[in-house]
Amino acid sequence: MNMHARIELFGGPEDGREITLPVSAEGEPLSPLPVPAPRNSGEDEGVAWYERDHHRGRGMWIYRYANSRSPRQSELP
Repeated sequence: MNMHARIELFGGPEDGREITLPVSAEGEPLSPLPVPAPRNSGEDEGVAWYERDHHRGRGMWIYRYANSRSPRQSELP
């Protein structure tokens, strides 16, 4: 069994980027997926969040841009 999945990101600041992630015991990668801002951006842009959308087969998963949150933001209302 393949313990990694290829992820293709759609939309948002990381559109078109492909990454490889470990999968869970169920064979699915983590969702939602936090993607840190690029190091060379020069700004504290926080994190872009992508959610698993669908499986393309052969270990390729498509994730769609959900929103951006600062890593310092609280999850509480």
